[in-house]
Amino acid sequence: MSKKIWIIGAIITAVVLALPMVGNISVAKMTNKRIAMLENNGIAVTSSDNGSNYMSTKSHYEFKLEDAAAFKAYLDSLSKAQVPAYMSSMLDDVVMAADVEYSNVLLNSDISLDLYPVAFTDEASKRMQSEDALLYDQMMQMLRDRAFLYHMDYDVAGSTFKGYIKDIDKEIVFQDGKKAKIVFESATFDGHGTLVEPTSVDLHVKNAAVDFRLPEDASMVLKLSELESKSHFSAKNSFDLDYKTKHLYFKFKDVLSTMEIKAENMTSASSSITVDGKLNTKVRAEVEAFDMNDANSSVKLKKLVFAMDANGIDEAAYEAFQKASEQASAGSQYTMLAAVGVLAKGFTLNVDTLSVKQLSIRDSGMMDGFNHKIKIEVKKDDNLVQKIQVSPLALMQNINIDADLRFKEKFYAYLKAHSGNLAMADSFAKKDQGDVRFEILVKDGKITVNGIAL
Repeated sequence: MSKKIWIIGAIITAVVLALPMVGNISVAKMTNKRIAMLENNGIAVTSSDNGSNYMSTKSHYEFKLEDAAAFKAYLDSLSKAQVPAYMSSMLDDVVMAADVEYSNVLLNSDISLDLYPVAFTDEASKRMQSEDALLYDQMMQMLRDRAFLYHMDYDVAGSTFKGYIKDIDKEIVFQDGKKAKIVFESATFDGHGTLVEPTSVDLHVKNAAVDFRLPEDASMVLKLSELESKSHFSAKNSFDLDYKTKHLYFKFKDVLSTMEIKAENMTSASSSITVDGKLNTKVRAEVEAFDMNDANSSVKLKKLVFAMDANGIDEAAYEAFQKASEQASAGSQYTMLAAVGVLAKGFTLNVDTLSVKQLSIRDSGMMDGFNHKIKIEVKKDDNLVQKIQVSPLALMQNINIDADLRFKEKFYAYLKAHSGNLAMADSFAKKDQGDVRFEILVKDGKITVNGIAL
């Protein structure tokens, strides 16, 4: 009996002692698989031990973009909402690092991860030093301080993660005398799925602010508080994004003027799906209160609502337009042609609601506002680019519009009294249960307002 007990005890001891090694192999296999995936898609990965011991493994990794084309192809295989458009260009400029720690015990599947930029690439360093050496030195110090750090705890077994973004409260001085203070406070996040391809991510930021001090007594301030976002990715080509911000404050001031904007309780919800190369999207946004003031005017809005859906947008043409917009100014001919390329493929746009419950302009006092509905159909025309180059008005033949614009009577009367451009529109106006209404139809280049042809 004592021999059996000794054998059983020896087996249990051996199993317990082996658990750290088995656990190490289990998690390391998953980690190595992810690293191999990056290496196969254009990212060079170097690793080193970071103080491992018998009970835990600690590793330091650095990631550098080596094959931009391969990495872009990998990003294109993921949902565009999962991977921001700037990701590839960001990795062009910085070397990212990760400190990874996990337990060597089999039953513990948690991984602790710190992700942060550790250096600029040689090309980026030379460019930044030539543009603003003072800013470059400060950014290098921030990298040494790990100012831009994400901490994450990942449960491999449950495919869940949670973490935080390190607080930032930093003033930066530019070579030309400008200053900027950046505040990023109490940012936390959690989600489901793999770290590379999450299925959902929730983010909360208590405060975010930037305060620019410009030459000649000019300044610009932007503050956001209680910012929340919820992202859900059900498939590569389908995602939902919800945003909420409790307070927004913006101020611009120079020697000639001051402008302030305040907004309360802003929310937006959007969903998009791509089917057979066509993008369909829905958006709904609300602002509880909006207040804008400058030296000459003021506008107050209560309950602003915007809801729309767009269907049948050609994905390839839209991506070409986005690329053109990123590479050139918005008014460039290349960008304009890319925009016409989107129109040439055809789509529908429905604004279900564009409304303001109440508003005031200058000293008007609060007035009931407006409620508009607009349907737009852009017909497919493969020859549209050539037609517009001959005559820009050719576009009108390809667009059908059905709009129902409703202004509350007091607000419309205010517009008439303070605008010299409504005389013609007023001749078409129709009163309808306290509204001043304009039903506008545009079809095959012909326009009617409340049944009257223009």
